[in-house]
Amino acid sequence: MTAEEKKDLEKFVHELHQEKLNLEKDINDLNLIKIEKLEAINEELEKKSDWMDKERIKAIKERDNLIRKVRHSNEKNWKNALKMIFILGVLDLAVIPLIITLLGIPLQWLFVSIGLVTFFGMMLITNYMSGTSPFNTGEIRKSIITSLTIVYLAFVPLISFGIFESSLGASAQPIVNNFTWLIGAVIVLYFSTRPIEEYIKKVNKN
Repeated sequence: MTAEEKKDLEKFVHELHQEKLNLEKDINDLNLIKIEKLEAINEELEKKSDWMDKERIKAIKERDNLIRKVRHSNEKNWKNALKMIFILGVLDLAVIPLIITLLGIPLQWLFVSIGLVTFFGMMLITNYMSGTSPFNTGEIRKSIITSLTIVYLAFVPLISFGIFESSLGASAQPIVNNFTWLIGAVIVLYFSTRPIEEYIKKVNKN
């Protein structure tokens, strides 16, 4: 091998070595860039994790506050509902009979008045407790059964004590019997339709 060939070979080896060094430098630079990116991503993830922890704690506090508000609201709703029921009872037991007596209105209108006042009063109370704006069929059904029951409980004692003897006479007993059958049928239908509705809801969901 001539001196010139050796020189070319040494030059080629030197160039390869230099390329090797350059590649190592590039690899090191890439590794540094990757490490910096990974550190930045890790820092961002830690920030997000801290933010999520703060949001979770905030959500827990809001949930606890909401539970307290709902509990307080339920207590307030029950108190208001009891006040409304008390007012309704005063209207049925005192105000309406007093007005009927003072104005000399026929006693039959007592039951009509009690039925109407109880019906609309119960609709307002049940709607208030349910928290829904429109009246639904459940609220109307409760109002109907309550008003009929109240009228029945007012009607039967008055008949039993003979207050209606002069006006109804011998026809009082059939009216009481028919009214009793009507109340019984309404109560049976009221309690029997609830399981049917629940079954239909389950079928529709499935």
